[in-house]
Amino acid sequence: MNIKSALAAAALSLLPLMSHAGIVYEWTAANGETPWGITLELEFDRRTVQSGTFQLDFDSQNGDIKAPRHGLLGLRYSFPGMEYKMDYSSANGRGFSTDMGFLTMNLSFGADGFLAGSFYANDQFSHVVMESDGSLFTVTDSNSDEGMFGAGCEPSDGPCTGATGYFRLVRETDVPEPASIVLFGAGLAGLASLRRKRAS
Repeated sequence: MNIKSALAAAALSLLPLMSHAGIVYEWTAANGETPWGITLELEFDRRTVQSGTFQLDFDSQNGDIKAPRHGLLGLRYSFPGMEYKMDYSSANGRGFSTDMGFLTMNLSFGADGFLAGSFYANDQFSHVVMESDGSLFTVTDSNSDEGMFGAGCEPSDGPCTGATGYFRLVRETDVPEPASIVLFGAGLAGLASLRRKRAS
């Protein structure tokens, strides 16, 4: 591999680290009520979490409203047997992977690493509504065009409700500090200079 290729590869390897950094909160059930087996992650940028609160009212069917590129970085929701998983990302500029959906959030970030508040998410295939009393959230409405058999709900039951749980901070995605990036770049520049000297 020549030095140009090495430099390009190193630069490309840094791009994901520089463009994606956030704080991830994950749902943990606290009782055995339906819907069972929810997987739900919310990822926010650090500045939003440090501000203490977050509000969002996003309607991707309105052409005048673009997915915000900060605040909420991602939302991933599924339940057992779900084929079309709900996936929202602000990085793509659209929001939902389906190009359709609604998000309404009114959340606060506790110093103890837990979320509180309420939200509604709907990607046109499935929806989920949760509200909290303190940091304990309750699913007040969830349903899917696919049905929610894997989550313990029959179509005749109506919306799947009753599950309670918490959103706890589980991990942070890190970016290298600016000084580290500069040091890394200086090292690569030194290698390039050494290569030129050897060639001459």
